[in-house]
Amino acid sequence: MLGREPDADGSRGYVEALRKGATPLWVLGEIQNSAEYRSRQGSPKGPSGVVATPTLRARGDEETELADLDFVIEASSKYFNDIDFFKKLKSAAFAPPVPRKIRTIAIYYWRINNGGTERVTARQVQMWTAMGYRVILLTDQEADPVNDYDYGEDIQRFILPERMMFNKHYPPRGRALADVLVREKVDIFITNQWYEFSTVWDMLVAKSLGIATVIGWHNCFDAGINSVDDLAISYLRFLSYKHADAMVVLSEVDRVWFERWGIAARMIHNPLTFDRLPDQLAPLNDNTIVWIARVERHQKRVDQLLKMFPLLLEQVPDARLLIVGGGPDLAWAREYAEALNIRSKVHFIGYTTEVQRYIEQASVHVMTSDFEGYPMVLGEVWSHGVPTVMFDLPQIEYLRAGKGCIVVPQGQIAELANEVAGLLLNPARRRKLGAEARSVVADVIADNLDTVWARLFADIEALRPISPPKGTADVGSMNILIDLLGHRLMSLHRPNFPEPRLPVLPSAVPVKPPRHKALRTAQKVALAVAAPVYLAKKARSARFMPERRLRTIDLSNVGLGDNLMIWAGLFTLLDMGVDLCAPGCVIHVQPILANLAERLFGAFGLEVRRGAPQNPASPIYSPLPPETWREWRDTYIGRDWRMNWVEALDRQKTFPRDGADLSFEKRARLRVSEFVLFKRQNWTQATPSYVGYRVWLPLALHHKVYPLQFMTQMKRSIAKIRQIFGAYVDNATPESTRDAFRHNVSFPAGKSFQTIPPHVLASVNQRLGCDRFECYVQNDSAWRADFEKGDLKPRNIDDLMDTFRLVRYAEKLLTTDSFTSHLAQFLRDDFVLVLSRDMRENIVHPGANPVIVANHPACAPCNYQERYHFDTCVAGYKYCLAFNNDAFVEEIAAAVKR
Repeated sequence: MLGREPDADGSRGYVEALRKGATPLWVLGEIQNSAEYRSRQGSPKGPSGVVATPTLRARGDEETELADLDFVIEASSKYFNDIDFFKKLKSAAFAPPVPRKIRTIAIYYWRINNGGTERVTARQVQMWTAMGYRVILLTDQEADPVNDYDYGEDIQRFILPERMMFNKHYPPRGRALADVLVREKVDIFITNQWYEFSTVWDMLVAKSLGIATVIGWHNCFDAGINSVDDLAISYLRFLSYKHADAMVVLSEVDRVWFERWGIAARMIHNPLTFDRLPDQLAPLNDNTIVWIARVERHQKRVDQLLKMFPLLLEQVPDARLLIVGGGPDLAWAREYAEALNIRSKVHFIGYTTEVQRYIEQASVHVMTSDFEGYPMVLGEVWSHGVPTVMFDLPQIEYLRAGKGCIVVPQGQIAELANEVAGLLLNPARRRKLGAEARSVVADVIADNLDTVWARLFADIEALRPISPPKGTADVGSMNILIDLLGHRLMSLHRPNFPEPRLPVLPSAVPVKPPRHKALRTAQKVALAVAAPVYLAKKARSARFMPERRLRTIDLSNVGLGDNLMIWAGLFTLLDMGVDLCAPGCVIHVQPILANLAERLFGAFGLEVRRGAPQNPASPIYSPLPPETWREWRDTYIGRDWRMNWVEALDRQKTFPRDGADLSFEKRARLRVSEFVLFKRQNWTQATPSYVGYRVWLPLALHHKVYPLQFMTQMKRSIAKIRQIFGAYVDNATPESTRDAFRHNVSFPAGKSFQTIPPHVLASVNQRLGCDRFECYVQNDSAWRADFEKGDLKPRNIDDLMDTFRLVRYAEKLLTTDSFTSHLAQFLRDDFVLVLSRDMRENIVHPGANPVIVANHPACAPCNYQERYHFDTCVAGYKYCLAFNNDAFVEEIAAAVKR
């Protein structure tokens, strides 16, 4: 900076200062404020070492003498936000501009990643370089090769001391900027940093050097005016920006506003992120919506988006939301989505430069911004033919054509949800709007930005007027400006437009310490004692169990109906987005159910295999208890989950199962399972609950999914299961063949003693008359012979798919607690379910609402016992006592008639 080798005394002094706590920025400021550095600024040397002609003028009074660099730097310390200073500062204070050829452009923005203005700046560098100009880039932030937008390989980048809104010792920044502008022989300085007040002084530094200046106002004209207190800083901007050679704005409304303040303004579109329309259009073929912005509540209003989404799900249950972008409120947004219980439908992509891949997945784009200048995202999504639903921003040039989007009043989230749902449910309309949107972008591309910028540079070179003649503003822009100003004026009194109340999230609830000092001390001691245990446990898990996600799910030795119930819990957790399964996780099911399992779980990346695993990979999940010593170790000490799912409730039932093992080993296993897996003291604390909920709850808790959330989401998830299962059956059944399955169907038999006795079914048929049921009992059923004795004429089903078809298409359906009842719950609600030996709580999906006719005798609930192996139930009866009741039979017949 000083053009010489450092001397020993100077180096020693600065090193000592750094050791005592001084910052490198302080050292830089000391050098820049030294007389030696100032003298070099007065006589900058070119690359050849020849002293260049001084461009700095003698400092004088701001009203009478020309302002040079020293004057600007000194004034920045005294008058940084002084409104009287800027009222007195006249254009004549600076050397009058002279015609000059623009060859080198310096453009400033504080960073080049994660934002719209950042992308615009990068594209402008590329565009002006392609036009033949030499462009240098100025930023506050160091280069970030991973996240920075591409602005060209050979572009020189200079780092300035950080920008500032209020005076934090501007001189180091001002002198660093001046040094770059002079040394690089800059002809025009363009800053896209319109907001921070250091921009004003950056502009004055350039003006003091005789360099043309352009302000890029990358927002709407009234941005930053949110309260009466903001008016002062806005007025300061208007007073100071008069000294710029030009202000580039993004709409005709903005141009009209700034011209009224005497600022030379010209409207120029922002460059798109591409030079031609992409060849590939988004297919618009599903219910995915995309939101692309900086994740924040202030301007982009991510809170309004998330608040809208549950309203949308009521109309479009399978809608999916992609949130693309990072930002200060990303963690808040994730927690809000969790609190709204929509986390499984909302995918937070985070910051990415590969936005296109997510646009191509979307059918509708949503924008919830409170204000915008020229949203780059509209050009991007519209170029792919994706229509937009957004809050109204009437000044935006994209919206002036009235095509490609649907606008709703600011803050009307119910209306926003209705319009999004309308597009998702009307493919023809969204394709029409998508085509319109693409045509708008095509028109923008047709306006050659190279020519527009070349014309601006030529006008600055030749000192021609920047703004059009007065009185040329269109009436439409004036009307929009008046409306926006009126709203802004009224909004300055906050009660006129109160901010919507945000909910209090769990992390924001204050945790108060104990009121008494002794309790606070005891709490601290307890935490200190527990900390080493917690850390040791955490370290042990990281060392010996680094992967806790499941790699094997073994349901191969579980009954068909139980498989379906367990599937329901697994589907719920996966649909919630719980990171439950490792990549490549394999689920083993009964071979007859494999095709259906592939339909339900293939979308989650699970591999379905038929039959038992040969060499299962750990961690393993199984509803059955551990049997071998190794399985005990891997379950109760290691990372496997062998759930011992029925034994606790079986111990509570009236009669034990024949052959029940109450050995010490089995009792110890039950006690350990209850304590380690289910967090209960013993089996007496187990409570009835749906099997699919009960066997997955320990894993849900392990992944911070609480019982209420799990149950609520399980109720919701059945709609999606029914959609997938129903489509599976419909696709396999031609419309012309479905009538063969449209009759009254009964499945009276199960494997255990919940079977509806043949004489009871015959009695129900007698009461129904000609509306009788066809009876389906498989040839290999232990009950088949009993049903063949009467006139029921039981029928056999050779193909499982025909069972699915009968359950889906039957006019009336009657079933007992059996595999077919679980099939029916996955397909419909309008069927009659007869319960006797077991309760609704255990075997009915929480989201299913069949017509239940129940009669539980005094010995119920009893243990499950298969008819194949025993002639009587555990209580000694051939048929459940519940059916020895004429009123129960009448109730079954009445339910069927309804």
